[in-house]
Amino acid sequence: MKPIHLPVFVFALSLIACSSQPQPQEKSSEDELTDALAAVFGERKKPDMKMVEKYPLGTAENPVRVTMPIGQRDYLSRLVCSNGEQVSAFAREGSAGIGPYGSMIDSYTVICDTYQGAVEHTVYLDMYHGDYEETRPAQGFKALLPQKNN
Repeated sequence: MKPIHLPVFVFALSLIACSSQPQPQEKSSEDELTDALAAVFGERKKPDMKMVEKYPLGTAENPVRVTMPIGQRDYLSRLVCSNGEQVSAFAREGSAGIGPYGSMIDSYTVICDTYQGAVEHTVYLDMYHGDYEETRPAQGFKALLPQKNN
């Protein structure tokens, strides 16, 4: 019998050991994103709704819950100003930190045209709520137009 060289023997053993270990399931990109967000921001928490509802809707303490950026644009475009007119414009100011639901919230400037000139409102939205549809107007607005059926 020929002698086996030690490096070849160690290499062969490592191949056998690796092939006998169960391989972990690959994570989807959505799972990886969820894990990354949880590592940075912590687990998503369920707030005390009585505390959240003490604040006016659309404030940083009680942001409007919507689904993704399209939900933000849809909600803001349906707001009716105190003079009965639809909002004339809105623009994202940026991220406003972690909201009461444990996720990032966005701040928007919403403009209402009045006889006294343009009135600016700041509305805070949390876009991570695919399971919720807000039907109330944010503070400073009269109503919310019904959704259009596609």
